[in-house]
Amino acid sequence: MRTWGSCWILSVLWIGAVPLPALAFAPRTGQTVVVSEALQDDLYVAGGTVTATAPVDGDVVAAGGTVHLVGEVSGGVLAAGGALTVDGAIGRTLRAVGGAVTIDSRIKSDAVLAAGTVRVGSAAQIGRDLVIGGGSVNVSGTVGRNALIGGGDVVIAGAIHGDTEIQASRIILLPTARIGGALRYYADQPIEIQPGAQVAGGTTEMPAPSRPRWAVGAPFSPRLWLWRSVAETIALLVLGLAAFAVAPRGAALVVREVRERFGRSLIAGFALMVSVPVAAVLLLFTVIAIPLSVIGMLLYLATVYPGQVFVAAWLGYAILSGAGRRSGRGPSAYWSVVVGVIVLVALFAIPYAGWLIRLLAAFSGFGALWLTLWGAATSRSVAPQAPSPAAP
Repeated sequence: MRTWGSCWILSVLWIGAVPLPALAFAPRTGQTVVVSEALQDDLYVAGGTVTATAPVDGDVVAAGGTVHLVGEVSGGVLAAGGALTVDGAIGRTLRAVGGAVTIDSRIKSDAVLAAGTVRVGSAAQIGRDLVIGGGSVNVSGTVGRNALIGGGDVVIAGAIHGDTEIQASRIILLPTARIGGALRYYADQPIEIQPGAQVAGGTTEMPAPSRPRWAVGAPFSPRLWLWRSVAETIALLVLGLAAFAVAPRGAALVVREVRERFGRSLIAGFALMVSVPVAAVLLLFTVIAIPLSVIGMLLYLATVYPGQVFVAAWLGYAILSGAGRRSGRGPSAYWSVVVGVIVLVALFAIPYAGWLIRLLAAFSGFGALWLTLWGAATSRSVAPQAPSPAAP
């Protein structure tokens, strides 16, 4: 990888690649969720504020505005949050995304982190490899093997026992930094290695990252951002308006699922988005199930992105509902889509936090869509009972 942006891509891919258990689990949802009882099962939790203080003998999937994981987890952790803090020991791998991610715990295997601000505290111990993509990165803990870091400002104050590769705007090695292997780096500014910092394998400056011709000089230019936002707005508008024109009742049910059971939709979207591709790959090994695998992936690809339009419709409905109450009428579904799409695309453009909002919208919309379809399918599968004879 030759650009620090590729670290973000690698982080997201590794985060999405974690296989989630398809068996029983303990769900927890709500505006404020506190998990204080020990669990002998996997934990799926989502809410505005999530705090888990009890030990979990299994895996943990957590999402919320503020997420604080304190209890010990015997398995792996997949987490997303506006502000995410991990203080409890983790028995396998940690994969986390957020606006701000802070790690102050022992992680037995790898840690893959992507956030606007990433801090690996002095108490953190990563058993194997560390992968980070972030705007501001500070590594003060211990890494058992190698580290791959991409970011804006990267500060190393801890010990990395293996090789390290860093691509950033600015790199600082504090006097307490210890790198047991080689350091390969690229930075827009000269690297700052303060007195006392040690790099056992020497330092090597890498050549400038190669960029596509259209991106040279202005990879995040306002013109490129504007055209991309306009194209996405048009695409979501077409999908949303078409959904409400073709199946207005079904689309309204999906929006209601998002509005009334956001936490459940978010968890279902998490589970489906990472488990369906894994299941489809496994089905390829059985010849008889290959058509089922292909159908599953086609449905997956056809509904992941369009699911965001239902989140947009929910946002538009919430914004327009006040005016609707004053006029005595409810908001129009079509105007809800138009207003919601414009607001959602604007939220996607927020620096550092925009991609997290996109993930939450994708997870919740995708989950709500399939929960609604599942509910409709199961309700139809129940045969209606014969009406009782009328009383004379």
